[in-house]
Amino acid sequence: MEFRQLECFLAVVEHGGIVRAAAALHLAQPSLTQSIKALEKELGIELFHRIGRGIALTPAGSALVKQARQVLRDADTVRASAAELAGAEVGQLQISAMSGCIYHPLLDLVSAFAKQHPEIPQRITEADSEQQLAEWVREGRVELGFGYLPAPGSSPSHPEPELDITVLGHDELCLVVPVELSAQLDDPIPLSGLPELPAIAVSRGAVARQTVENALRNAGVRTSLGVVTEHRELELPLVSAGLGMAWTTRASAEGSPSVDVAVHSLDPPVELTHGVLRRRGHLAPPAQAFLDLALSSAERND
Repeated sequence: MEFRQLECFLAVVEHGGIVRAAAALHLAQPSLTQSIKALEKELGIELFHRIGRGIALTPAGSALVKQARQVLRDADTVRASAAELAGAEVGQLQISAMSGCIYHPLLDLVSAFAKQHPEIPQRITEADSEQQLAEWVREGRVELGFGYLPAPGSSPSHPEPELDITVLGHDELCLVVPVELSAQLDDPIPLSGLPELPAIAVSRGAVARQTVENALRNAGVRTSLGVVTEHRELELPLVSAGLGMAWTTRASAEGSPSVDVAVHSLDPPVELTHGVLRRRGHLAPPAQAFLDLALSSAERND
């Protein structure tokens, strides 16, 4: 078995077919098809069902995806470690962050890393949920995942025995309301004195929503749901349009000057904890260097 065969297999999975995968790999379609067939023959299993002009993973193919990603990730780590011992700057930094909550320290880290390691390209992807973020790290699609963590003592939305979790800091959660209502509210606003507005919330299971619901429950407060969205970036525009109130971090609210909303602190304060997920074991040198940079930055800001 060759690494290239696994790369071809994963390309077909990730691009949804032979045609797009061949274009992404800059291969002729017959060459890619032959590579997949050779891998199937060597493994003695069928990886894809051929359905008309399309393909779909077989159960055996689905089971191979995680292992194939791990093999290629481990191979990249070995290459990068060997190059580091030889004094060469090689490899690629692959990280992911939560959609809608890429906090500004991460942007600072990306900039600082680029200055320190200009020869190492960075690939940053956005995850739609904490579950997806953990899955990408666990499967080896990325080495580091930055996002929000369940509060201590709460039930985690995704138990992760295979991952190491490091806390980097905390973000203040604020109440965001339409501007015309702001003058009627205290600042900070007591949880017991929330306006009678429907809540705009992200999907159930998200750490931010769990954190808000726990705080409201502890304060004996109930609210009505107005809009539930999977797209976190829609919360502020929906508030601005007068559809309700929402909870978001101060950094996110104040970092969107194009959206006309009012931001109020909460009493008692409510915080989200942000951190980094990584698979247990050795990290490739670029990822380790980025993690070290993140930890040193967190210590300075502590």
